[in-house]
Amino acid sequence: ALLLVAAVALPPFMLQRATFHYLVTFDITQSMNTRDYELDGKPVSRLDYAKHSLGQSLRTLPCGSRIGWGVFSEYRLLALMTPVEVCGNYHELLATLANIDGQMSWAGASEVSKGLFSSIRALRDMEQPPSLVFVTDGHEAPPLNPKMRPSFDGEPGSVKGLIVGTGGATLSPIPKLDLDGRPLGYWKADEVVQSNTASRGRSGNPAQETMVDEAGLAIESTRASGTEHLSNLKGAHLRDLATQTGMHYEALASPDELAGALVDPAFARQQSVPTELGWVPALLGLMCLAWAYRPDLRPRRGAA
Repeated sequence: ALLLVAAVALPPFMLQRATFHYLVTFDITQSMNTRDYELDGKPVSRLDYAKHSLGQSLRTLPCGSRIGWGVFSEYRLLALMTPVEVCGNYHELLATLANIDGQMSWAGASEVSKGLFSSIRALRDMEQPPSLVFVTDGHEAPPLNPKMRPSFDGEPGSVKGLIVGTGGATLSPIPKLDLDGRPLGYWKADEVVQSNTASRGRSGNPAQETMVDEAGLAIESTRASGTEHLSNLKGAHLRDLATQTGMHYEALASPDELAGALVDPAFARQQSVPTELGWVPALLGLMCLAWAYRPDLRPRRGAA
């Protein structure tokens, strides 16, 4: 009986354990509306599948871990919810996550490289920066010229993190939505910028004077792909960004795989966490009861 009382009255103990601190940033640009995932047999968008996967992953993070939500559009990060403790704020985290959608986007451009670099800079200046989880399909709009890619000017690994690549391997049409999120069909080739701005030369120049790179050399024109109105996972581009920044890369295949990536020891932080140990005396009490009432101690009845 004393053990059962102790199980109820025992206060939490402060114990060292591995925890995880993340700011999860979702790409909310239009290509993330592409429906090339499935949930319960129905097609869903990349953004919705990523949100579902992150919601499932919350359950695997140990108490004491902290997570927050942000969104990316154009080349800027907007933090929606600063990292909070996952167990005490589980329902609030899910409620905020559910309200993230593409209607929050403030620009049509999707400059993924610049967005990642600016997110790292924003976190790097914090006193105790969380690890960054950057969720994107890697679709740059307008497209990049191979010789004019944005360069990372920070120290690789200064902010730990994970780039989560979304989307399938096959090019799929990008849905066109109105301001209220209602479908208007799909983007067509003549409605989307198909070539990078550097290849088109200076605007308003009748001689089509070319632009130059950092070394002063003329930038050669690149042929437009003609497929910028379609989208797939730009895995090679995202792996290159991960190498530049010292981050990890994970293609989003399932909620379970993402949950495993989020508890990678590389992102763990040791800290003292209130830990309930009331189960120890409760278990001992149950064992004592089981021992006291074990069958071999019962009196045997005499034979009839």
